Amino acid sequence: MPKSNHPRYPPGPRPLPLIGNIHNITGSLPHHAMRDLSRQFGALMLLHLGPSPTIVVSSPDAAREIMKTHDVSFASRPISITVGILTCGGKGISFTSYGEHWRQMRKICVLELLSTRRVQSFRPIREEEVDNLIKYVNSCASHCQHVNLSRRLISTMNDITTRAIIGSKCKKQDTFLRELDAAVKILAGFNLTDLFPSSRLARLVSSAAKIAERSKQEIYHILDEVIEQHRESMIARGESKEEDLLSVLLRLHDEETLENPLDMDKIRAAILDLFAAGSETTSTTLEWAMSELIRNPATMEMAQSEIRRIIKGSSTVSESDLDKLHYMHLIIKETLRLHPPAPLLLPRECHEPCRIFDYDIPKGTRVFINAWAIGRDSKYWDEPEEFKPERFLHSSIDFKGNDFEFIPFGSGRKMCTGVSFGLASVELVLANLLYHFDWKLGDGLKPEEIDMSESIGLTARRKTPLLLFAVPYEIDMGING
Repeated sequence: MPKSNHPRYPPGPRPLPLIGNIHNITGSLPHHAMRDLSRQFGALMLLHLGPSPTIVVSSPDAAREIMKTHDVSFASRPISITVGILTCGGKGISFTSYGEHWRQMRKICVLELLSTRRVQSFRPIREEEVDNLIKYVNSCASHCQHVNLSRRLISTMNDITTRAIIGSKCKKQDTFLRELDAAVKILAGFNLTDLFPSSRLARLVSSAAKIAERSKQEIYHILDEVIEQHRESMIARGESKEEDLLSVLLRLHDEETLENPLDMDKIRAAILDLFAAGSETTSTTLEWAMSELIRNPATMEMAQSEIRRIIKGSSTVSESDLDKLHYMHLIIKETLRLHPPAPLLLPRECHEPCRIFDYDIPKGTRVFINAWAIGRDSKYWDEPEEFKPERFLHSSIDFKGNDFEFIPFGSGRKMCTGVSFGLASVELVLANLLYHFDWKLGDGLKPEEIDMSESIGLTARRKTPLLLFAVPYEIDMGING
């Protein structure tokens, strides 16, 4: 039989004229709707969301095909209207298309910005900001006030990230972070402007491009002021002080030794990426970890018992203690399984035709990998909807990109390069919150009654803030552990 010349595309729901399959993912969070559709149409599913075809991946085997077997073919990012506005056409780190610029930026990240030595150099910053967090919670407890943990975790992660990037807190930090938050919310790509980039009607109906442009103007104006002040400070102090991340970028810019010089647009876009990755994903992970623990009191008690036994007699948990806290690491893994910070990861784009599972994938196809659905697949996880850190106790499964049933940070060439930077903060904050305080719900609320709804955006935060009461734990300083 001669081979058919007609392409064979993955199955998917029938699209409607003009709107395609947009109606199939509205009315629910996209990663939820896509999981439900994949149960009907399969782990490799075709959707029509705008003029370009979209593939949704919902199984470890399909994810392996995209991120390992055909990694080079899918190593680019689609540059949507809003992404293009906010990143100067994809000049940063996360949304850079595959090529020489991407190779250079990744090398800078691995060797300069987010190396093990650099991440360790920020330890004093993390420990100081965690100390500030503990003082704040103690103040709330002394006044019998609840702690808006969602808001406070965002604030703490923002402060850590800001100090790591620019060396100190920014005078206009509140404005900067407000606009950054607005930008992150629209970067998910499920707005009419991004779905129908050539449609004037879509631009009129959707405000996404206007929000992106406004946020960019505010953010870049503040960044330009920070960069100028930083240059003056670098000249004044010479090379005596430990470099922050902006100092590294400015040094590389001034040395002019790179094959592709770092212009100011690349520096601004890179800083924006570092802020979004450093504060948004970490605070989201911590928020869900505490949500799951307050919902599962026995698990929280086990974690607290381990920490208080190992840290006994110390005034706080330091980074040197973290390797001993084995159960807490299981809790973080389980949180990332149930609540990957970016449920659909960052979208990829096929830059050359290829075949996966005997299906044809055309050039220009956008790809979403539903890490949220994969982490809750009953084929690979026992009682997948239950929060059970013990499932990782005797398991070698990790989130380093080799186990495709557990990919909260992706895998392959486009795997998140800032994992160690983010996890260092997550571990230290969570350990200290559990060491210093017992946590309780208010208003007679029972653990099983907690609202666990998610909000829509590039990351999946809680829809409602996590409000808890903290009871300080009495530390026996007379015993050294």
